[in-house]
Amino acid sequence: MTESATSADPSMQDWLAEHLTDEGPSIVGAGPQTDAEAAADDDAGETLHQLHVDVAAGSDIPDSQLLSVTDLDEPTDTTAAPAAPSDVNAGAKRTLVWLGSGVALTAAAIVLAFLVFGGGPAPVPAPQHSPVAAPAVVAVPTPSELPAPPQDQAVPFDPSTISCLGGPTSPLALTDSTNDSAWVCSRGPQESRIDGQILHVKFLCDRSRPESACSYIFNSLSVTPGCVPKTPGGKDEWLEHRVPKILQFNFYNGDQLAADPFFLDTKSVHGQVPATLSGKILASRVDVMILHTERPTPGPATGARGAGPDGVLPPSSGLLDSAAGSGDLPPPVLFDTAPGQLANDPVDATFCMSQLQFFGHSPN
Repeated sequence: MTESATSADPSMQDWLAEHLTDEGPSIVGAGPQTDAEAAADDDAGETLHQLHVDVAAGSDIPDSQLLSVTDLDEPTDTTAAPAAPSDVNAGAKRTLVWLGSGVALTAAAIVLAFLVFGGGPAPVPAPQHSPVAAPAVVAVPTPSELPAPPQDQAVPFDPSTISCLGGPTSPLALTDSTNDSAWVCSRGPQESRIDGQILHVKFLCDRSRPESACSYIFNSLSVTPGCVPKTPGGKDEWLEHRVPKILQFNFYNGDQLAADPFFLDTKSVHGQVPATLSGKILASRVDVMILHTERPTPGPATGARGAGPDGVLPPSSGLLDSAAGSGDLPPPVLFDTAPGQLANDPVDATFCMSQLQFFGHSPN
């Protein structure tokens, strides 16, 4: 070996000596060796041992031996190439896959259970509110559907009196329109002939039952003062009796006065005098007071005072106003002498009324 090699190799020698001393070659057995391999290993071991001795003694080592030693330092791969390193995350991945599969299966099972068994808490029922009754819709009847108002008709009644002192005729004649009979009432003896007689009227449920008393709603009435014929061609006795002129009607329902007194001035009309009451009156009986009578005029009167087509009379004057305004009855008339008539004329002994009617209907 040359001087330059010697000077350049101390570092190499030192490295090799340190390498051989500290570490030494790592020889890994790969399995049972053959005789040739074992002999080769022995030769290599002897060579390494000799090199170790030489290095330790400081002797020069040829380059060819250095190369061989270097080659011996590297392990000889006598086995097949090692398998590729496995993935360290493979287990975690497999665990995640299993966990994901379990979660999916659990969710599917829960959904299936809900669908089959209706799982979950029972639904809370909606609060029940008491139904509010809708306002009843009342159909308004058309005019053609409205019930016809009850028609007034002559109400049957039973008349009676104790004021005529056995008069010539009965007041029942007032209810008969089939003949010319009339109610003729005596005014008393000549020295005490006065007016003020009272006629009691009781309304009947049926004409054939005088004992039955009923209440009716009255709207109007009619009076035929004096003796006039009620049938065509009947006998006229107009000039033979006095004529009721001022009448007062007191309506009662039972024992209670049903309305204010109603006054009527016939004006001594020769014929029927209709009158409309001041309002509807519910009554079961009436007291008719003959407040004033007068002698009949020679010629028949043309009509009632101010009576219109409906028979309604305007407010009266004179004697009627005095009686209605003050509540006092007019003074009785003892004598009512007309020109050409004597004070003791027989006409003054009686008065006559041909017909009396009350128009109304049942309250039911």
